[in-house]
Amino acid sequence: MSTHAQATPPPARLALLGLYPAAYRSSHGEEIAAVFAESVQDGDRRTVLREWTALAAHAVRLRTRLSSRDPAGRVLAGAAPFTLAGGAALATVHLVMSLFLTVPRVDLFSPNATATATVGAVQTAPWLLALVLAALGRWGHARLLVLAGVLAGAGAPAAFLVYPSGAFLQYVFLLPLWLLLAGPVLIAPPDAVDRSARGRTGAALAAVAVALPMTALVLRWPWAGPGDLSDPVFSDSLRTLLDVSTAWPALVMTIAYLVQLAAARPDRLRAAGAALAVLPWTAMLAPPYYWAPPIRFAELARDAGVVAAFLAVATALAALRRTRATTPEPVEPA
Repeated sequence: MSTHAQATPPPARLALLGLYPAAYRSSHGEEIAAVFAESVQDGDRRTVLREWTALAAHAVRLRTRLSSRDPAGRVLAGAAPFTLAGGAALATVHLVMSLFLTVPRVDLFSPNATATATVGAVQTAPWLLALVLAALGRWGHARLLVLAGVLAGAGAPAAFLVYPSGAFLQYVFLLPLWLLLAGPVLIAPPDAVDRSARGRTGAALAAVAVALPMTALVLRWPWAGPGDLSDPVFSDSLRTLLDVSTAWPALVMTIAYLVQLAAARPDRLRAAGAALAVLPWTAMLAPPYYWAPPIRFAELARDAGVVAAFLAVATALAALRRTRATTPEPVEPA
């Protein structure tokens, strides 16, 4: 028996069992501890740490009623692929800006273009990689990358206190939004997430649908030269179109919700999760920087009204489709 196996507490003394609800612990405690002991036997430190983490997460989900057996857990599991898709889409836009459009960012944050691009990439690349892994069915690895992205985003303002470079503050206003998008990914029970080929493809398509127009707009934007922070002048009609474009991510996620709810045999809790994934986009981001959510109450109320209208229309369309699908065709008299 290895050193790690010897260091594993016997089933009766496994401390993490105390995290489980009392009723569940009394019914399944010995079985859980025995399976845990077997899973870490002859394992290296990485394996032991992974098993401890999985056991603790399972216990906490059961205690907080967020497991795959609970409605709240299934709703979060329905939201997770689409909040990941939204976060990855936003990260893609900013990664493109970090790598290819350094001039306006240098003027705003740091005279060092390389530092600005590097700090930006460290915070955004994990989201994009997480989407790729999720699309390949590696949900556990995708969650770890999302956690890495969140930690990088949260750590950047703290790093500013040690080394006061404006590069660390470029996404400080986006941190609350990224936390909202990461929440379902990190909290949802992994065994309830839709990992079917259709589910993975749908989430990936949602990310592409959000990212492509926003990235194209960023690349085609009439950026000013170095040292010029003035805004370009647009016609009233084009300015209105740009204002309307801020609702694009919410619209894409609403369409994903409609697809879920209007399915022939919809999973209503999963569809509710897709609706939940729309809500973070109440913080509508304006082009071309996409990094400053609205802070005025009137703007937030307007955006919330738009999101509510999207969801209401999608719900009505899904209900109409189900009604038509269940209504028999009239039979012509002979």
